[in-house]
Amino acid sequence: MRSFLFLLLAATSGLVGAAEHEIGVPVFGSQKYTEYVPGDLPLVISSPHGGALKPDTVADRTYGVRAADANTQDLARRIAAEVKKATGKQTTLVISHLHRSKLDPNREIKEAAQGNSTAEKVWGEYHAFIEEALQATVKRHGIAFFIDLHGQNHPDIRVELGYLHDPNDYAKAVNELNSSEFIQTGSLALIKKLNPGLDYPSLLSGPESLGALLEKRGFPSTPSPRMPVPSVPYFKGGYTVATHVPSNPQVCGLQIEANRVRLRDTEEGRQRFAEALVNALEVYFPRFLKMGLDGKK
Repeated sequence: MRSFLFLLLAATSGLVGAAEHEIGVPVFGSQKYTEYVPGDLPLVISSPHGGALKPDTVADRTYGVRAADANTQDLARRIAAEVKKATGKQTTLVISHLHRSKLDPNREIKEAAQGNSTAEKVWGEYHAFIEEALQATVKRHGIAFFIDLHGQNHPDIRVELGYLHDPNDYAKAVNELNSSEFIQTGSLALIKKLNPGLDYPSLLSGPESLGALLEKRGFPSTPSPRMPVPSVPYFKGGYTVATHVPSNPQVCGLQIEANRVRLRDTEEGRQRFAEALVNALEVYFPRFLKMGLDGKK
């Protein structure tokens, strides 16, 4: 799947294999509908649904979700700013500036662009930027941690951490959760490889899990010790994480679905979450990835 996607992206965008870019200097795709900010950390963040542009030259999508994830682009930039405060270095960002009514980069190309040639090209550029970012990060650090940042408005106010497992998967027996077959279906297989003796259910929802770290910092999350089995509705992680993470043994990560109420709906909430997430990652990286958030081992 990855090799097919890689060739497709190369054909549609011409961006894969480009010369190394200057750290922190944005690179744009066609008509500035996509943005790539190269970084020098083991962290890559994408923001697919926070775009606002609605050009007449790109037809409206006629099916699928078309509402934007409000303020997620701002949230991504705030997280990057907090990382820079903590490390002095740049987080890699990949951002779609088209409104979701025009393009949904977190879907396969047929649903994403719905036959519009411009949208198809932008889809290719967006995923090419992610691929280039992950390759450059692995080359620099040996690994990459990828966050696909989204927003949701489910009734249960919590941050949803999507590791590509269905909600009912989390309720399976411990021996099944610890099986190599199950671990390979998720997006954290690299962490298990780096920590051979690690109990996988603990990584997902234990006291040192990302959910636990966020809850300690004031943001209810699932999976976590409080809610090890997510209630439905729950976003497990979509096309982008499924495409770019499991196929690369040196990449791990997740889809983060930030709740609107008490988080994305105010500047204060977004800033608080950015600070909390970065503080949590400063604990998470050395514990599970064997390096600091700054990339130092």
